[in-house]
Amino acid sequence: MSGIRRTMPQWGGAIVVAAALVSQRTTAADRPVHEVQIVASKYMFEPSTIQVTAGEPVRLVLRSKNGTHGFSVPTLKIDERIPKTGDPVTVEFTAPPAGHYEIACSEFCGFGHGHMKAELVSVAPVTTTR
Repeated sequence: MSGIRRTMPQWGGAIVVAAALVSQRTTAADRPVHEVQIVASKYMFEPSTIQVTAGEPVRLVLRSKNGTHGFSVPTLKIDERIPKTGDPVTVEFTAPPAGHYEIACSEFCGFGHGHMKAELVSVAPVTTTR
């Protein structure tokens, strides 16, 4: 019994070291997906500003409230058609480097089409110091 008591602290140290090594190997694929629901309607996207953290996996679920719309982020090579049926369209990507990225409707949807814009804001990840 006394031998077990002496080895328990050794196991605790090994577990701490193993946990630290595993946490350093975490990749974007291991991180939770940042999901945002977006509704397109005449002549706007809700929300109009989408904030993500650079490098994180992102899933946008797009739906139309009325009519057919498009969702285009040219600098990220994203261009999706959102059907008027309200069926969801999913777009998945890794958040780009910190910056502002314009989103526009890419399907003509009426007189206000040219004003149907939104913005993807990618912020730098917060780093923690030890």
